[in-house]
Order: sequence, then C-alpha cells, then structure tokens
Amino acid sequence: MATIINLDNATRVDITCRKGDTFKLEFTFTDDSGDPLDLSSYSWKMDVKETDTTSGDIIADSDFGYTGTVAGKLTIDATATTMSSVSGGTYVYDLQSTSGAVVKTWVYGLFKINEDVSE
Repeated sequence: MATIINLDNATRVDITCRKGDTFKLEFTFTDDSGDPLDLSSYSWKMDVKETDTTSGDIIADSDFGYTGTVAGKLTIDATATTMSSVSGGTYVYDLQSTSGAVVKTWVYGLFKINEDVSE
C-alpha cells in the first residue's frame, strides 16, 4: 500500500520575458490519452508575485487575457503597456483553471522579467 499520496500534479515551467514587450504565451493541454482538452469553457487565473507568500501582485490576473480553444490550446497575453509597468526581476507565478466546481493548478514556476534597454 502506498504511504504517500501526492495530488499536486502541476508542472513546473519557468518563464522569461522582457519588460516593455508584448507578452504572449501558448500552452497545449491534453488528457492522459494525448487527446486535446476542450478549454473553451474554462476560466483562468494567473498572478505574478514577489514570493508565493506575498499578498500583492506584480502582475494581476486581470492584466492577462486568456483564450482557450476546443483543440486544447490556451493563449495568455498581456499588453506592452502592462509589461512596461513592471520592474525587471525574478518572481513566481502559477496558472489555475476553474471548470464547474473543479479548480486545478496546471503550471507554476519562476517568472523572470529582463530589463529593457529601449524605452
């Protein structure tokens, strides 16, 4: 009999982007058989924070746009204006979905913003 049960199946994905550039990130999610998941009715949330225990957001969920498709593709974007308002540095994030009553964290990791030379 197993003595450890781990219900955390989120995948670590570290993201590096550049301050002041338009942010666009695409994921494709599939089921255990490799078939695409229908993400068209999911609600998404992603916050970027200084640490996982910090209360204030560096980039708030409302600053990102989310588009999920029936083919399992999720696109997350933020404007260059949003990205220019954030200081360069290394932060943390996670990406959660809600579908009906089910909340799931899909990915998490470091969110690194490189400073921009051109302003």
